[in-house]
Amino acid sequence: MISKKFWNGKSVFITGGSNGIGRAMAMSAAAVGARVGLIARSEPSLNGVMADIRSAGGIVEKVSCDVTDLQALHLAVQELEQHLGTVDVAIACAGIHRVTWPLDAQRSHDVMDVNVNGTVNFFSAVMPGMLKRRSGYLCGVASLASLVGLKKNAAYAASKAAVVMFLESLRIDCRRHGISVTTACPGYVDTRMITPEERASGIAIPADQAAAKILDAIEKKHPEVWFPRWTAFQAGLLRLLPPWLRDAVVTRLPPMEEAPLRE
Repeated sequence: MISKKFWNGKSVFITGGSNGIGRAMAMSAAAVGARVGLIARSEPSLNGVMADIRSAGGIVEKVSCDVTDLQALHLAVQELEQHLGTVDVAIACAGIHRVTWPLDAQRSHDVMDVNVNGTVNFFSAVMPGMLKRRSGYLCGVASLASLVGLKKNAAYAASKAAVVMFLESLRIDCRRHGISVTTACPGYVDTRMITPEERASGIAIPADQAAAKILDAIEKKHPEVWFPRWTAFQAGLLRLLPPWLRDAVVTRLPPMEEAPLRE
């Protein structure tokens, strides 16, 4: 689904690259010749992804780093560029989900910090070089949860809405500087962020399918990609309803629960 002609030889840096969609994108990009730079907090998980890519003949380097640490993230990008060359494609995929009802300020801050500030921090590290070269691709992974408020998930939904608006505004600023910006809004994807019940329901798509859709959108310079299509259509319809009706519908939906964390 993605083109070797486009990805071969490009330096692709991915935050949250140790698992889930980030890992799937790293594997897919490396398989068609990209030089992949992985950034995530978990050293053991990073080592596992790096070993898998190298065993398949791919080129990959990694740096263990917390995306909420601005200085450390800038240093991580510099280190990866020393090994892989200047970054061509930067994908902000690091994200966490926490149930925040009853309202928990600290858990809400944690979600906002990783999902929003982590995206801002990463792009602030790669953009100076892209602006200087007048070329580059930025992609942020948001969520269909950005379209409507969700029960018990005020912080998560708000963080993804913030990412969508940040990227939309950034796209306007970047358009005259040779940099394309893509916003990816997946629905349920089979990663460690979903619960066993959600997985058993069959509503989630495989992570490699989600990765292919995002990489294809970057390659084609699509400003946005929303998927799965039917879920995106439903979310879009909900957004068009008057607030009183939208609230009534959303109230009847099963809440996003917190899946057990594991490495």
